[in-house]
Amino acid sequence: MEAKLTVNGFGFVARYGEKDVERVLLPLLWRWTELQKERGERLVVMLAAPPGAGKSTLAAFMEWLSRRTPEATPLQAVGMDGFHYPNAYLGAHSFVDEDGREVCMRSRKGAPETFDVKGLRAALLDARSDAPGPWPAYSRVLHDVVPASLPIDEKILLVEGNYLLLDEGRWKGLADLADFTVFLRAPEELLRERLVGRKVAGGATLEEARAWYAASDGRNVTRVLAHHSPADVELALGADGGLAQHSFV
Repeated sequence: MEAKLTVNGFGFVARYGEKDVERVLLPLLWRWTELQKERGERLVVMLAAPPGAGKSTLAAFMEWLSRRTPEATPLQAVGMDGFHYPNAYLGAHSFVDEDGREVCMRSRKGAPETFDVKGLRAALLDARSDAPGPWPAYSRVLHDVVPASLPIDEKILLVEGNYLLLDEGRWKGLADLADFTVFLRAPEELLRERLVGRKVAGGATLEEARAWYAASDGRNVTRVLAHHSPADVELALGADGGLAQHSFV
């Protein structure tokens, strides 16, 4: 199944196999619809995955699918990336990395330490209200945060991000603010291939892309895969892009 989607201002075509849609994605959509109708208020769903697993694409596809499935409650997909600290903040602050070195936040942008977790918690709590405030977005054109740019207006809010289920530091317990959680797992080698390829496509040399993966992306992948809370549903991404469901609560 193909869908023309837009994520972070960029258009692309998302493709999922018919079996994946019928056996995995539609059952999830119906489960969320049932929960939302039972509770009678906005449902918050978290979709977490390591970098490169395609969580933003999957979230956007689920929004598209919900709007084309009769009797399903339409959902709204939003990203955690709007809660990056702004570039000005990142350039002026540092943190201690995995090797015990103090590094500038800007040099590790995208690491768990470079996000405003307090602001994200407040937004998740506010999402329960009848008139929640707008969420910030992350612009891939500006490479910076755009404050208060996403109105929240659907009964199911699907929040996607790398660290939503991270069970360490400031992130620990964040998943308790969700009604339903999903973790998308993928082989590390596949993620490495995708993330290096993404950097090269963005203009980096192969050597630069591999160095960035070793210094940043790869570390984030390892942390997410090794240190995440259990999810209500765990999906596995195969080398062919297919999806398998490993558990269901």
